Amino acid sequence: MNKQFKTKLKFMLMNSFATSADTLEALAEYKDLGKGSELEFVQNKAPKVTASDLTPATWEKDPSQEWCPPGHGDLYPAMLGSGTLDKLLKKGFKYMFVSNSDNLGATMDLKILAHFASTGAPFMMEVATRTDADKKGGHLAKDKKTGALLLRESAQCPEEDEKAFQ
Repeated sequence: MNKQFKTKLKFMLMNSFATSADTLEALAEYKDLGKGSELEFVQNKAPKVTASDLTPATWEKDPSQEWCPPGHGDLYPAMLGSGTLDKLLKKGFKYMFVSNSDNLGATMDLKILAHFASTGAPFMMEVATRTDADKKGGHLAKDKKTGALLLRESAQCPEEDEKAFQ
């Protein structure tokens, strides 16, 4: 797209502490992508907790196993906290296309970009009706206080709502 539209688009990954080194090694041969913080930012860590009382879990043999990546919802806090958002804004970037790595069919649609440019919309999310194969991931929900739409991940779903969630 950089060549086709004579513009400077940026490719970046949000990695976890568990995947960063392997990803950077695998992509090192593609010099045009950049390296280190030019190519990725690392999401935060969240402590694993015990099921019995929700206290932080410990694993003396391997303390790295006491942590997990917080997931998709960490996109904005991780961009802000890592300085990535400021760097991109200072370089003049105004729009961001985000896709999960397991969505291999995702492509940037210029009609959607044009919509953002013409309307000033702050955010857009693609949603689809679930099928029997869709047993994980988030769903749209309404905030009871504000009525605003939000993305609720499966871990945030109360047990009594799980059947509707699936």
